[in-house]
Amino acid sequence: MISPGRLWWLLRRDLKRGWSASYHDYRIRPLIQKWVWPFWKDAPMSVPVHVLTGEKDWQLCAWMLASFFHYTEQTWNVVIHDDGTLTEEVRRELTALFKTARIIPRAQADATLDTVLKPLPFAYEYRGMHPLALKIFDMAHYCEAKRFIILDSDVLFFNHPREIMDWAGSGAGECWFNQDVTEASLVPATEALEDLSVVLWPRVNSGLCLVTKEAIDFDFCDRALGETSILKGQLWRAEQTLFALCASRHGKGGLLPKTYEVSLGKNAAEDCIARHYVGAVRDRFFGEGMRRLRPVLLAGES
Repeated sequence: MISPGRLWWLLRRDLKRGWSASYHDYRIRPLIQKWVWPFWKDAPMSVPVHVLTGEKDWQLCAWMLASFFHYTEQTWNVVIHDDGTLTEEVRRELTALFKTARIIPRAQADATLDTVLKPLPFAYEYRGMHPLALKIFDMAHYCEAKRFIILDSDVLFFNHPREIMDWAGSGAGECWFNQDVTEASLVPATEALEDLSVVLWPRVNSGLCLVTKEAIDFDFCDRALGETSILKGQLWRAEQTLFALCASRHGKGGLLPKTYEVSLGKNAAEDCIARHYVGAVRDRFFGEGMRRLRPVLLAGES
């Protein structure tokens, strides 16, 4: 039974975010379980898509993947990394929706990565401190291809992502990211240069990443964690900082156009291809994103 305190918090939140966001959250969000992709027999793209999700966000993740499949007009191999909260029921729902999906249970990943990272004390410690660490370590480890795509659950697509498709088809050993609203690296550019000899790319956001596996060097990550101020900052920004450092050190790639949007405004730009609904505007995922995508992805649902 929901507590009075929790009920009051939900009421205040819903009043603040507005009717549209609340309606789409409560009523429309679950309808993604009725989404249908008719092209499962088509050969998937050679570049896999990796996602990290859990019990609270798995339906958002499903909306994100459905929008990605729809606007790329392609079938993709999906690797779902369990943050430790996915239930057996949710796993069945995800594999029923995405028939190419492979789910990595958290217990399995922990046993494997504990062994892999044991010689790297700072990387080993950090992975146990925050679930987002699975993005930098687990995704690279479990990727069976030379390159992979990372998509956060709070990203949605609204148009054909030509830049992603060009990268996926090119074989280029480059890393690309969407551009953050402001600089969020836990390592200042001066520190990256002085301590790691890395010219840091600015404003890297890891909600949408195109990654070449060779750029993710676990030994370098361990050194960065041990020799810089990363672990003294906000841990939820640590994996993003590591991606920025690794990609900058690799030196090939950069930032995607601003049409891959990270913004704090109410509405996305008219030419937006994808939007990462970061925490400050998470409610717009429902009030804007789902509202726009419902007639596209669920055309047969009333």
